[in-house]
Order: sequence, then C-alpha cells, then structure tokens
Amino acid sequence: MTKLNIKAIISLTDEKLVEETTGSFESGIISYKESNNTYVYLDINRHELVRENNDMTMKYIFNEEEETIGKIFVKELNHEIELNLKTIKIEKEDHKYRVEYIVGNDTFTYEVEYSEV
Repeated sequence: MTKLNIKAIISLTDEKLVEETTGSFESGIISYKESNNTYVYLDINRHELVRENNDMTMKYIFNEEEETIGKIFVKELNHEIELNLKTIKIEKEDHKYRVEYIVGNDTFTYEVEYSEV
C-alpha cells in the first residue's frame, strides 16, 4: 500500500469544494477520508467512485459517453435511490484522475490529484 497526498476537487457550476488530505493507493484504488468524515474510494481502472458516511453510501460507475445508474443508499431509511448518470469525459494521467458527468440537470467535475508521501 502506497501512502498519498491527495487534493480532491468537486465542482458544480459556480461551486467548488476542495479537500486536501492523505490517503492510500492499492490495486488501482485510491482511498481517503474527507474532513466531514466521508470515506472515498476511487477505482481508477474500473472508473468507480464510492463515497460513504454515517448517513449514506453513494456508488457511481463512469462509462465515457454512456448513461449508467448511480446508486445512493440512505441508511436511516434503509432505502436505495437510483439516478441516471451520464459520463461526459474521463481523463486519466499520471497522478491525476478527472471525470465530468451529469446527474439530473447538473454537471459535475470530480478531480483527484495525488502524489506519494
């Protein structure tokens, strides 16, 4: 397991959330914990994003220029919500992963920059 410095950015129109933290990389999966106690697992080979906290678990599978089903499991209600997810573009470079996608009428950009500690 490789220890990483991570900068994660989630953008939606005029909003931008930036998280700088440490995490790890193993078997193609980047994992880290955000300051709001959300655990994030990004499989850069399978293009899967999982975000989990005390309230919910979200799983998105990105497939460039295709629609997939995103799932959000609300723990308190024991209920799963399915969302249509349209991946616009996936960019994978050394030490950087970026995906642009649409959920409903909103366009998001999720970007992770990482380097070894």
